[in-house]
Amino acid sequence: MLDRHQRDLPDLSSHVVLFPHPGAITRFRGALLSAAQHAGHGGVLAPWCGTLDGWLQLHANDPDEAVDEPERDLLLLDALQSRAALRERYGAWPLVDALLALFDELNAHRPAVARDVERFVAELTEGYGLREPIAPLYGEANLVHTLWIAWNTYLQNRRLQDRALRRRVMLANSRPPADAARHIYMVGLVDLSGTEADWLKALQQNRRVTVLLHGRARVSGYHPDGAIRRCYEMLGIPAPAHSEPTVPYSRFMEAVYADDTDIGTRARLFATEFADSPLTNRLRVLAATDFEQEARTVDLAVRRWHAEGVGTIGIVTSDRRLARRVRALLERANLNLRDTAGWALSTTSAATTVMRWMECVEQDFAHAPLLDFLKSPFVTLGFPRAELNNIVHCFEEQVVRRHNVSGGLERYRRIIRSSRAPLTVGDAVLFDLLDRLATAAEPLSKRLNAHVPRSAPDHLAALYGSLEKTGAVTGLSADAAGNQLLAVLRPNRGARGARLSWSEFHYWLQRELERRRFRPPLPEDGVDLLDLPDSRCRRFDALVIAGCTRDHLPGALNASPFFNDGVRANLGLPTREDRLLAPLHDFRRLLEAAPRVLLTWRRTESGEATLPSPWTERLVAFHRLAYGAEPEDADLRRLLLEMRTDLYRRDAPLPGTTEVPAPPLPRSRVPAAMSAGAHQRLLDCPYQFYVADGLGLRALDDVRDEMEKADYGESVHRILHAFHTGVKGLPGPWRGGALGPENRAKAVELLRELGRRVFGYDNDKRLSTRGWHVRWENFIETYVDWQAQRARKNWQVESTEQTLEREIAIGSRTLRLHGRVDRIDRGQDGLAIIDYKTGTIPTPDTVLAGEQAQLPFYALLHPNAITEVLYAKFERDAIRTNVGVKDEELANLVTLIGGRLRALIEKIDRGAPMTAWGDPQTCRFCRYEGLCRKEMWSIAPPEPLASSDVEPAEKRANEQLDLFRSLSD
Repeated sequence: MLDRHQRDLPDLSSHVVLFPHPGAITRFRGALLSAAQHAGHGGVLAPWCGTLDGWLQLHANDPDEAVDEPERDLLLLDALQSRAALRERYGAWPLVDALLALFDELNAHRPAVARDVERFVAELTEGYGLREPIAPLYGEANLVHTLWIAWNTYLQNRRLQDRALRRRVMLANSRPPADAARHIYMVGLVDLSGTEADWLKALQQNRRVTVLLHGRARVSGYHPDGAIRRCYEMLGIPAPAHSEPTVPYSRFMEAVYADDTDIGTRARLFATEFADSPLTNRLRVLAATDFEQEARTVDLAVRRWHAEGVGTIGIVTSDRRLARRVRALLERANLNLRDTAGWALSTTSAATTVMRWMECVEQDFAHAPLLDFLKSPFVTLGFPRAELNNIVHCFEEQVVRRHNVSGGLERYRRIIRSSRAPLTVGDAVLFDLLDRLATAAEPLSKRLNAHVPRSAPDHLAALYGSLEKTGAVTGLSADAAGNQLLAVLRPNRGARGARLSWSEFHYWLQRELERRRFRPPLPEDGVDLLDLPDSRCRRFDALVIAGCTRDHLPGALNASPFFNDGVRANLGLPTREDRLLAPLHDFRRLLEAAPRVLLTWRRTESGEATLPSPWTERLVAFHRLAYGAEPEDADLRRLLLEMRTDLYRRDAPLPGTTEVPAPPLPRSRVPAAMSAGAHQRLLDCPYQFYVADGLGLRALDDVRDEMEKADYGESVHRILHAFHTGVKGLPGPWRGGALGPENRAKAVELLRELGRRVFGYDNDKRLSTRGWHVRWENFIETYVDWQAQRARKNWQVESTEQTLEREIAIGSRTLRLHGRVDRIDRGQDGLAIIDYKTGTIPTPDTVLAGEQAQLPFYALLHPNAITEVLYAKFERDAIRTNVGVKDEELANLVTLIGGRLRALIEKIDRGAPMTAWGDPQTCRFCRYEGLCRKEMWSIAPPEPLASSDVEPAEKRANEQLDLFRSLSD
């Protein structure tokens, strides 16, 4: 430019320089200024710099209105409304995607489509190599031709243009007159379209354009030169003669991708000419074992170069997941990553908040999307953020997880109303939270339940208004990605086009969020992260080409369902080979874009073997055949295996082995109250009691999507409580007296009705609930028969689900004991405590030894003497009560348990160590193993007991009895 336009200097503003991407503009301006100053000019007025699309948009003067991608989807969907058969056959959205892709190709590459379908059929017949048309060909031709004509007529009647059509029109209208002073420079052209070629050829006739191509054009077809050769052919310019490269490294690359002889012959000939590998100190490869190791490979290579003072470092990859992981690793090393590609808007926390809100409404406030939404920093629901955090914490722990509520506003309300334990923030506050959610969701719920198609603006207006009520709009407006998201949600967008059901609208919105890119502000310096197209016009001091697997290099090419490659070539559309030329050219160019190049890929992905890119595989195979080894970076491989090359952000070194934890519990942390569960934890493992009851730490319960055995047990408890005593809101209790043959049927029917009510609220949500309901139905008669048998033995139900409390003095403190008993029966000899079990029950030996102390603990709490305690094990067709203690044996056991409890609390008060026992049976179900770090103990924990090994259990039981005797003495 400086040589050609010397008369214009220093004013070059009348000229235009077009780049393949905006990233090259700043670098070009700097290079131009430097060259101008070197030529003796103090400064220069730069030409207009940008992309072709940006320049065309500046000069757009077409009266027709442009439609963006989302609205175009709706317009085509509307145009297809009258073609129900096609929508039914192919699916609405897949058909829209395939047709729009084809229409874009026709607009970009095809001069014109014949208005006469017969001429179009003739072109297809020639492309398929047929002598005459066949019936399937007529079907395909009629489908494409009819839809193409209908689509363009649809747009013309509404004076609209989609992106591809508008670009075509703007290219046709942007040709400057012959006497114009403007000269256009087009730089880095690789993938030229047909309409662009026509535009450039018209400019060439007036000598108003210069096209700067990078690369050789000797070979056509599937070859790194193929993309440049194709550009020459499309422009009608003869390819220039190129001399053979003289640099050994370039000669190596030319030989790798040549096709004149087989690869083995070429490799041997090359090794004969060059005895030493030209790749040494220039290009290395490293095949990682898995995803994480590849990310660490890239991270370590960049950090090594950075430590050596290398200037411009680039990472080129199409694997966005790998790019995100590399970003995290480099930021750990305080290295900035300049990601020009950004990431899909759908992956931002702002978009996640909106989509979670839509899922809440669609799934009746299922717990997973609801908790995600409530924890979003953008949401307030009218509460101060700190207050909302406390409310959500209480709601999650004390309602959702404690009661395993999978979803449903009414279910949440029912659980809050029926909760026995007081809630931290109070019932009223949680009801207020649920009411605000319901109010905010009302505009969307109406659309969801009405099943009436509406326009996109109607849906967007409802969604926007709903988000305003949650406080999310205010929060999103203060966030960079949130602002871009709110622009997507503008209610006046998508005013034209099809009317959508709610599910179609959800899909349409998700498509747009996936399509849009969020690009945060780039740091001033750092490591450049690029994909293949954005790497054009770039050079680096060191370069990593990462993710060199077939899935990403060249990656999947979305095949069109219309026409094969022969027909596409005849129609002037790009074939599969044509679409591979630009990526292959970019890859080959990058191999010489830096004096240091590293290629990485991984051998496995999620446990499955992966294949390297054929382009890298060919390079490695050529080197192996020529020099007997792969060009692997052995030093980097060695560094990868050294732990000291990893970076961690921590204030202390990694912990080593540890002793068995045995901390004392401060007297102030000794609980003033103890339940049956806490008492059992103290017996099972003192450290478990220390963590859960002394420190008050609780592991969050998992919310089970399907009903499990534990949930079934809770439902059975509720049914029997309603049957014998009565529960508000449920039928019952039983008023028919002692069960016998005369009233058996009524009792069975009451239990069936209770089952329908208790299980029924969940049958419509979880399929597994129906199976458990059937199991209960099959068990009812067994329970009635067992209850009748108890009545014949003069046992009558006195109470169910009764809470018992007792205070005992231990030294200077008072300890309150409490528990809830499933059932208490009264008989001729006194009272019996029964604990229902739908799961496993302890063995008789462990109960007698006091190792499993739940039942004796309940007897200790009751103010009256208890004659018998027993487990009622509910099996499929029987109720077994063979595990229990009674009479004098029970009285002695209760005395010993009370004495042991006093002794243990006294020792804890005196600072006795709360040792982690490491008992395999206890650890098997413990949720605090991560705190005691059992796997890091300096001594090995006890080996698990075999199921048939009863001697150790008996030995432990005898040890417990010895302890009882010592306490009683």
